[in-house]
Amino acid sequence: MIAKLMDKVYSWLALLTMALGVAVAMMFALSFIVSGGTGQSIAILAGKIMNWGIQVAAVATFAGIIKVYISKEHSLTIDVEKIKEPVEDKKANPIEKTAL
Repeated sequence: MIAKLMDKVYSWLALLTMALGVAVAMMFALSFIVSGGTGQSIAILAGKIMNWGIQVAAVATFAGIIKVYISKEHSLTIDVEKIKEPVEDKKANPIEKTAL
């Protein structure tokens, strides 16, 4: 139950972080276009928002690590039961059969 909750927390926080990153990129682009004092203000605000995004990403990473430790499974976990023996090809030459 806690693993599912941590997975949801990680997913939403990661999505929020990516959205903040896109918003900051657009703000920096806008600040280059506008330039001057207004552009500088937009760039400073974008920098502050990015600092928040970094903190949200750190919390998301922490939630993801908690999920991995609780469930004892992650995306690189190999499930031995799902691995099947390779099917031999009768038309393959001896070198290809040894590679299989």
